[in-house]
Amino acid sequence: MSFVVFDLEWNSAAPGKAGTSENLPELPFEIIEIGAVKLSAAIEPLATFTAKVRPQVYKKLNKYIARVTQLSQESLSQGDPFPLALSKFVDFCGEDVILASWGLSDPQVLKQNMDFYSLDTSFFNKALNLQVFFANMAEGGQNSQQRSIEYALEFLNIETELSFHDALNDARYAGRILNALLLKKGTEEGKETLRPYLYDPFLQREKSWQTAVTAGRNAEATIREQEFTCPACQSLLTTNESIISNKKQRRWSWVLNCEKHGSLRCAINRRRHEGKDIYYFKLSLPYPPKGY
Repeated sequence: MSFVVFDLEWNSAAPGKAGTSENLPELPFEIIEIGAVKLSAAIEPLATFTAKVRPQVYKKLNKYIARVTQLSQESLSQGDPFPLALSKFVDFCGEDVILASWGLSDPQVLKQNMDFYSLDTSFFNKALNLQVFFANMAEGGQNSQQRSIEYALEFLNIETELSFHDALNDARYAGRILNALLLKKGTEEGKETLRPYLYDPFLQREKSWQTAVTAGRNAEATIREQEFTCPACQSLLTTNESIISNKKQRRWSWVLNCEKHGSLRCAINRRRHEGKDIYYFKLSLPYPPKGY
């Protein structure tokens, strides 16, 4: 089993109303760059990978993305189509690989792009969220999923001579963070501490829906009559927990249980529109999910 730390840069439709006509809900972000570092058994850099990806959907560079990444419009005409770039990335990763990334966004965007092109995702079934691993190992779980990679580098006194928001450079930085965290415990002992943080990167982790009822209808009754199923396995969820509401009775949360994937949290919001109460539900798996 080997580690590949990877990072993506992506493009999207123009922000606001300007991008309404070109936005594709099934592909909100289109990958334009892949960077990765393969780590040795001692969690040292072994090989690097970089690929430019020529977009097929969002061919005009979003101004915000251009500002952050320092990429130019001309750069989007370079590189391989995504299926070819992905094939090269898969070859680089090899078999029995753990994909490590800073946060959950990169695996999610990778999945969206692979699904868009109907590409097989079965060869990536283990991933590590370095953002959460850092928060728990270095800070005891404080602000568990919100620290930036720049913060982590400074916290661990890691040199930052490379530019940020470049896919390969950011992958290198994330690899250095993993190396530093594991060396604090010793490489082998450190690897054992990783096990609770491994997850399936292509598991469906969230489910959202809405329902409209007559204005003023009892909120708890409306919530309880919904069918709650696990986003990952579609099993019917059960619970003995109470529904928790805020003081203004416009937001609720409810903890439900899946036998395979553990406790899930459902966040519920209510808005009134044209004589109806609109309830918005968002059901999310914890990280990491139980039973992986």
